[in-house]
Amino acid sequence: MYILKLCQGDLTTNVGLFHTIEEGREFISQLHGYHHDVIEGFEYEYFDPFKVPYYVELKYNGHIVPFTTFMFTGDGRVDIYWEEIVDLSIPGNGMIEGATRVDAYSIPNNEVKDYVVKREYNYMCVKEYLESKGHDVERAYFGSEDGEAILFTDPDEWHLLTHMDPEFVDSEDIIKDLDI
Repeated sequence: MYILKLCQGDLTTNVGLFHTIEEGREFISQLHGYHHDVIEGFEYEYFDPFKVPYYVELKYNGHIVPFTTFMFTGDGRVDIYWEEIVDLSIPGNGMIEGATRVDAYSIPNNEVKDYVVKREYNYMCVKEYLESKGHDVERAYFGSEDGEAILFTDPDEWHLLTHMDPEFVDSEDIIKDLDI
């Protein structure tokens, strides 16, 4: 199932839930100024809020959803996002489909446990190695766009060693691969 989200700046509006993205597109494409573009393999969906009438009713599957140009603030387009969710009320068969955010990266749900265990193992290997060489070690940049990183001192100045990204996690010999 997919939630239709409308985003403009810091404003996010959840509109409704659809079984498929195609159903949701059938609904939102009724809105004047709706665009669905595919550029270099990436999909972009949006509309110009100034093309939305003062008041319009979008009808779908017996529902009427009111829209107005006054729902939106600021200049610029309104981006459309589809967020997949699982109906946990229905009995499942194990791991749910989709991905989980781990730091700055989306990891398939069936790989999250192994990814996190390997990430922490590699971090501990690097930390122990650097500390054995007399360096102080810190984790930094948690929540940043590039994700968490390892910093170390040499001798009194902090240096960035690496971000703990998927390449860091995939390393079979992290000490050798980082050439430290």
